[in-house]
Amino acid sequence: MFSIHAVVSGVAVGVMVVGCAQAPVQPIPEAARRSVTSISGDVSGLKQADTSKLGARGSAEGAQLGAQQGASVLPGGGGLLGLAVMGVGAIVGGVKGANEAQREDVVDQTRVFLRTAIEDTDFTELLRARLASSKAAGDVEIINVTSQGTPLAAVPDGARAPDHFLVIEYRLGLQREDLVNPKVGIIVLARAKVRDAGANQQVHQAIWAYCGDRYHFVQMAANNGAALRAQIDRAAAVLAEAIPHDLYVSRRPRHLLFNSTCMDFSDLPSGIGRRAVSSRS
Repeated sequence: MFSIHAVVSGVAVGVMVVGCAQAPVQPIPEAARRSVTSISGDVSGLKQADTSKLGARGSAEGAQLGAQQGASVLPGGGGLLGLAVMGVGAIVGGVKGANEAQREDVVDQTRVFLRTAIEDTDFTELLRARLASSKAAGDVEIINVTSQGTPLAAVPDGARAPDHFLVIEYRLGLQREDLVNPKVGIIVLARAKVRDAGANQQVHQAIWAYCGDRYHFVQMAANNGAALRAQIDRAAAVLAEAIPHDLYVSRRPRHLLFNSTCMDFSDLPSGIGRRAVSSRS
């Protein structure tokens, strides 16, 4: 099991602490994939859909959260001067937050729409189905992909034994910036453990980090969270191509963007990853 916070923090620290640190995604070593002609996999994961603290409900919360945000933005330094600067930031931020906060009913509805967009979308099935039909592994055939809802008995070629078996786990949630009127976007972390089916041992592991662009939380929640639902669907499409491609076709590692917890997928052959992604961590 792994959490969004723990994996993002660990991956980011590991990559940025040392310039030569290994990228989170490395192709399977040539010796391990040379004789692989077929793979299968299983998808499972968790979604974090708690939006109960997202945004400021009215001017009172706006002032409170705005003060916190203002105090954290201005560089304080040490001593009395630093405290004075932080105090000014809190005052300015409090006034700004009170003026810009959304009405309580707007925030309540926004939180509900964003939460239900995550809860209603079956990301496991989206990713499983796209992986099952993917041709992104090149000459390596993807025999089938299962999940708890789609067991081996329900998929084609369930009796065939693959050379490699991929255990894919994901965590899906929201990234956010700012407190009063946060900008939000989807983040999906996916980890694939690659097992040699014949030897019954793990031979490789990699972690992908997909981030959607962040938009004003009210805008993202409009039309019953349509924009967020679209981001979730696109995340499944990108990862369903990136995982087999990076493991079995690519010869290059996939790094995090500079000073970020997100990856660039613009090099994927289909072009689906060429739309801009937010590089803010």
